[in-house]
Amino acid sequence: MIGSRAWMNTSNGKLSFKEKTQLIKQVLIPATLNYGKTFLKANHDSTSFTLDNFQIPDTAIVKEAMNELKQTASQAIINHSWRSYFWAVAIAHSKQWQFDQESLVISCLMHDLGLVNHLDQYACQCFSFESALRAETLCSKHHYPEDKMVNISNAICLHMNGSLDESDHSLSKEVLLLQKATSCDVIGTDLYLFSNSFKNQILNQYPRVHFNSEMRKLISIEAKRNPQSRTALMHKLGLSNMIQMNIFKD
Repeated sequence: MIGSRAWMNTSNGKLSFKEKTQLIKQVLIPATLNYGKTFLKANHDSTSFTLDNFQIPDTAIVKEAMNELKQTASQAIINHSWRSYFWAVAIAHSKQWQFDQESLVISCLMHDLGLVNHLDQYACQCFSFESALRAETLCSKHHYPEDKMVNISNAICLHMNGSLDESDHSLSKEVLLLQKATSCDVIGTDLYLFSNSFKNQILNQYPRVHFNSEMRKLISIEAKRNPQSRTALMHKLGLSNMIQMNIFKD
């Protein structure tokens, strides 16, 4: 699959012309429809979650992932990563999905490391691949189970696909949740699933801190650094405009 960890092994994150066409066909319509839903009001069945419902796994690997994120020194991305985790868990709750909490929080905390803090030692042509490799390094250091490491890496790589098919049984719930949650936080998709009180609680605890303008800047930098990446393609298709016009206020 385009964007997967396996695809990265052969492409290094660089899209061919054929893959660009294929990706546009796969994601443009569902992504546009999902974006249109962002302006819907919360429905009566929206989740009544609160922050009290959440527990962060108190493990060494999660603590180090938290430190890796903190080292970026970008409050905008730090808060985005945490919001993504809370949106992800709430989405899972609304869909009654089971998931591995530790794997999900690691994926959320590390998914943008290569975007906000690119390291020259990585020659990847996609920031998500660099982020995935850095997550793999962390997992190896902690002797994390290989199947969980691969799942985390795949989730990070695929989160930039714009849209993923929930009916695709080859995709784990952690993969689907990271993509949905990051899209929720960046452009507002699936936000209508949540009650206003829950949304306000998350946004007050982890404010956006000029996140829209910061993310647009980072996307522009990534598109110039890796012009054949999915980020560059999404940038051309109007991702930055969608961020600018999203339902959130900086």
